This record gives sequence, structure tokens and C-alpha cells, in this order.
Amino acid sequence: MKAAVAVLLFLSLFRLSFSLYRKHFFVNTFKTWEAARTYCREYHDDLSTVNKEEAQLLSANPGVTYTYFWIGLHISPNNPGQWIWSGDEDEEIDNWDIDEPNTYTEKCVVVKKSNSKLHNAMCSKTRPFYCMQVFEPILVHQNKTWDEALDHCRQHYTDLASLRSQMIMAEAINNTITSQTAYVWTGLRFMAGHWYWVSGHNLQYKAWSVEGELQCPARDLRCGALDRKTFIWRPNNCEDKLNFLCLKKL
Repeated sequence: MKAAVAVLLFLSLFRLSFSLYRKHFFVNTFKTWEAARTYCREYHDDLSTVNKEEAQLLSANPGVTYTYFWIGLHISPNNPGQWIWSGDEDEEIDNWDIDEPNTYTEKCVVVKKSNSKLHNAMCSKTRPFYCMQVFEPILVHQNKTWDEALDHCRQHYTDLASLRSQMIMAEAINNTITSQTAYVWTGLRFMAGHWYWVSGHNLQYKAWSVEGELQCPARDLRCGALDRKTFIWRPNNCEDKLNFLCLKKL
């Protein structure tokens, strides 16, 4: 059974020419590493690629109640000394636990829930696992209201983009260079007394102006846009027609 838990996270692939968002799904079924990868490729995109931040967040998922879970890291069949990801992502691996990896006969990798560190293990072991779906941010050169932008993203892509970390902000700024409007719609919305992302996430990282987050914005200033010149968020009139950032599934 697949747990109904998904976390939208961001990854910047510094060695490649693009950046990706990843959405992870916990599968609460015990499978070998190969069987887990087969499952993920059938129902999602692949076994999860995770960086250090992602490993911590996925370990904190209350639905994960076991000591270890599979991710997509394994030894290359063509180079026994090289660890690679199932989806061939070129990403630095800097999250090994102390004295890990400890043997090259254990060719697949789990995350240890208690400390979010990587351990190598026998691929024939059965563990629960995380699958991922992969997205990329895309700037839409159309002028739409916030609601129209949201509808457009959900109809043609996945959703309006959530700028949930400093790295995501940097990527958003890079992607809005060619914007035809001074401000760009994001998935930020004020409703029921607080600002939130339409992805459902609360605000932890914040990039408001020096005036700070408006606790009770005027009724016509309850949609969040990214200011391309000052690189900050600003409450904007939801009826303004702006370019916008969507998430596109690869």
C-alpha cells in the first residue's frame, strides 16, 4: 500500500544545465531494491534521488516507522567503485554515515531514519522505499490574473511554483530573466488569515520586503508575486495580469 504522503522538494543540479523539483512518495511495502525500482518506474518516475536536506525531511515523515528505507543510490554495474543514482542524476553524495560505505558487496543504499544518513546494504534485503516524480519550473509568457495563472498551470502543467527555500528563490530569479512583466505570479496566496503556498505547505523560508509580511493585507493585495528587480515577494492585486511560474512534469 502506498502511503498518501508526498513532499514537494527542490534540487539544484550544479553539474547540469537545469534544475529540478522532485515530489516524493513513500511506499509502505517491503521490496528488494530491484523490485522497488521496478515499482517506482511503473507508477512514478523512479526510485528517489535525495540530497542531505531531502533525506532529513523524508526521514521526518511520520508515516515512516521502520529503521531503514530504500532510495535510488546503488553501485554502478559498469564501475564497481562508483555510486550512481537510479535515474543517472549527476549529484554529489555527501551524506554517508560514519564508516559508510563499509563494503562493496553491499551494493544498494538505504537511509537510516534516526539520523537521515546513508548506509549501504544487500540489494536482496526487503525495505519500504520512496519513489519520485520530477518537475522543472517554467516561465509562462502570458499575462493572466492570479486565478487565471493557477488554472493555466494546473491545466497545462502541474501547479503554480512554490518558492520554499533560498535555492528555489535563486532558481526562480534565473527563470524570470525573460519575463515581460516587472512582477511574476507565484503560488503564494493569503486566505483564512495567513499566507500559504497552493501546494499546501506553510511558509518557513520567507523573502518579504523590509516592511515584512503583511498580517492582514487589503482585500485586493492577497496574491503573492516575485519582484524581478529587488528579488523579494510582494502582495499584489490578484486581478493584475502578469507572467507566471508553473511547474512542468518532465
